[in-house]
Formats: sequence, structure tokens, C-alpha cells
Amino acid sequence: MPRHPLLPTIEALLDPATLSALAGQPVATVRCTPLTPEFAKSGSRLVRVEADPPGGPRFVLKRVAPERDWLMRATADTRCRSVTLWSHGLLDRLPPQIAPMVLACAHDGAGAAILMHDVGPAMLTNTRYSPRANRLTIEAMAAMHAAFLDDPALTDPELGLCGLEQVYTMFAPATARRELPAGDELPPLILEGWERVGELIDAGLARALLALADDPAPLCAALRRFPRTLIHGDWRHANQGLTEGPGAPPRVILLDWQLAAVGPPAVELGRYLGANSALLPATKEHVLDDYRRQLGARIGPRLEEGWWRPQLELALLGGFVQDAWAIALKATTWRVGADARDHWRADLAWWSARAREGLGHL
Repeated sequence: MPRHPLLPTIEALLDPATLSALAGQPVATVRCTPLTPEFAKSGSRLVRVEADPPGGPRFVLKRVAPERDWLMRATADTRCRSVTLWSHGLLDRLPPQIAPMVLACAHDGAGAAILMHDVGPAMLTNTRYSPRANRLTIEAMAAMHAAFLDDPALTDPELGLCGLEQVYTMFAPATARRELPAGDELPPLILEGWERVGELIDAGLARALLALADDPAPLCAALRRFPRTLIHGDWRHANQGLTEGPGAPPRVILLDWQLAAVGPPAVELGRYLGANSALLPATKEHVLDDYRRQLGARIGPRLEEGWWRPQLELALLGGFVQDAWAIALKATTWRVGADARDHWRADLAWWSARAREGLGHL
């Protein structure tokens, strides 16, 4: 049975008595206003929840449903992974370095609603990582992966976690074409980005990437030979923050578990480097080396070069399959990343070299 039952409705979730219990302080009335963050592009709805009396707690309510969230449809997320991870207690098992910020969840028609602390000022959205923030991030990531390494709980079908095929097809041209009629912002950009990939990198490599985006079975089969863990799946600046208080150690805020998956640890690194590259204070090689040291410090002799290196090279190939379209757009026409065009152009060369290494394992 789930450790945390869902409340029956949003009204029950936002009842002042419920919020008082969750916040640990009195809530008399509630005021809700729509919230539209710049980097929320999947179609979910966000609401800011402010409690009175003045100075009371503040929350964010996220409403998700496949009918309006194209990424849920693209990854066959019929249960809402962000909710199942909470309700089954996996978020409770995260290492202390990570703060998921989920307070409670409720049924919401055919979808679900997730109530979180409002941590807006602590978020790192489109902010350059300081060396300290980057170090804390890598430590938290390694701690989470070590905690769930080969954990049998991750095989529970009730969690509905992404399989590797869904990880590598969510931004594929076929997915984008299928989602075009819904009118969301990203699918047409995905198609444009893949066209630019073919213009900006070696034609043979571009064909290989597109073939894997269309059918990632060879990549997924190769990755399944290695140890698996819980992958957040979208570990990027817009979903991350830092929180700390007097006498309390810093914690990495990690929001939006919608793309949570099961896979080798480096699958997370492929997405982290692909999405955050221009904001990191160190080279990709430094990040990879630091992560490996942090993971090794936690799992000891279980970390063997015999599996670490091939899964890393395969996962970096997968990272390019996921993000080549976005990197190509950032290097050319997309307003996102427009202040770092030269960086993203150099990234295309770096990722191309990593992709060729990964293809050698297929």
C-alpha cells in the first residue's frame, strides 16, 4: 500500500485546516493566482497559493494530466510519476542532501495535483552555477544514485517510471510530429532543431543520432547490461535550487520528478550536461571526474572501471540523442541560450566526439 494517501480533491488539499496541518502554523484563508514560469513547457498548470494571515506560508500547486501535458503522453505517464514516487515513499528515502519539497498530493479529475513549498527565490533558473552549487549538486546526485543502486523497489510497475526507450524518444522527431496538433510550444522547435542538427554536424553522425531517436533499442539494450538506479531525468537549472538555514546543512532542492526513470547512473549526467552546459563553472570533464569520485566514495568496490567507462560513453551518446536538437537551436536561432552562441557551437563538437565513442559500443 502507498505510504501517503492522496486527498480526494484539490478543494480538500487547499482547505485551510489541511494547509494549517501541513505548514505547522495557522491558515485562515487561501488566495490562488496562476503562475507561468519561463521554463515550464510541458503543459502542466501551476498556481501560487498564498495563505492568510499576512506573512503566512506560501505554496505552489502543480496540476498535471495527460490530456494537457504532452510530455506525460510522450512518456506514457498515466499514473503521474511525481505523485507515485511520493505516495510510495521513495521521496522519503532520498538522501538528506536532496529536498524534493512535496507536501501532499490529491486527485484532480483524470490527473493529479501536487502541493509544494514555494521556493522561488532559492531556485537556480537560468543562473550560472557557483563552484559551491555545482559541488553540492554533484554530491547530491551521487548520493541519490548510490542510495538506489540496483534497488528492487524501482521495478514496481505501480511507480510507472520511464523506461530507457521513453527517455530517448521523448524529444524525437516522431514524438514531436505526433504532438503538433496539440499546439504546444516545444514540438515544432524540436522538429526545427533536428533539421539544424543535420546542417551543423557530420551528416553520417546526424543520421546515426536520428536513427537512435527513432528506434533507441540498440542503445537501450547496451545500457541494460549495467547497474541501474533512480534517475531524476530532468536535472537542470529550472528544476533545481539550494536551501540552507542557520545551523542547517545546505540541501539541493530538486523539483519536477515527471521524467523519473530507471537506468545506469550516467544517464543522469547526459541530461545534466546537455541542459546546463553553459551555466556550469567547470568543464564537462571536471564534472564527470568529480561525479565518479563522489559515487566511488559511496559505493566503494562496486564501482568498477569495467562497467563505469562503457555505460558513461553510452549514456553520453544518449545525452546527445536527447538534446542535440536543443543544442543546435541554442547555437543558432533560439532565444534560450542566445547569450552563449559560441559555447553551444563548441558543444556540438564535444558531443559529436562523445557520440562517436558511444556508437563504438553498439
